[in-house]
Amino acid sequence: MKSTLLFLRVAILSIAIGIILGAFGAHALKNVFGDYELDIWNKGIFYQITNSLGIILIVLLIESKLIKSSKLALSFLAFGIILFSGSLYAIALSKVFLEPNNWINIITIPMTPIGGSLIIAGWIITFFNININHIK
Repeated sequence: MKSTLLFLRVAILSIAIGIILGAFGAHALKNVFGDYELDIWNKGIFYQITNSLGIILIVLLIESKLIKSSKLALSFLAFGIILFSGSLYAIALSKVFLEPNNWINIITIPMTPIGGSLIIAGWIITFFNININHIK
């Protein structure tokens, strides 16, 4: 399936980007970030990598027919990762490099719960797509 291949590639690339951002935070930003900003940054890394691994798992389960194919669930997860983790990265960076109440915070702070909600919805949709007829 072309769509599962796309999501597999996106998830693998997302893991690589998460590792790069984790290393960047640990080395280049360690003297710039305070504990709060580092915690926000690391939460973004954690959710990006774990949910990207989840997308890979879902693709494998789709290919093994244990889960019915759902572009909606995979799309929700992928966009949720972008909004959730991306907003956390932006918030951490803006707290250090910009004035309080800057336009990035105003835009990104609402994106965090929207991204989180998309991630949750993606997993719930996946739950309802379990192919019970295929499980013995």
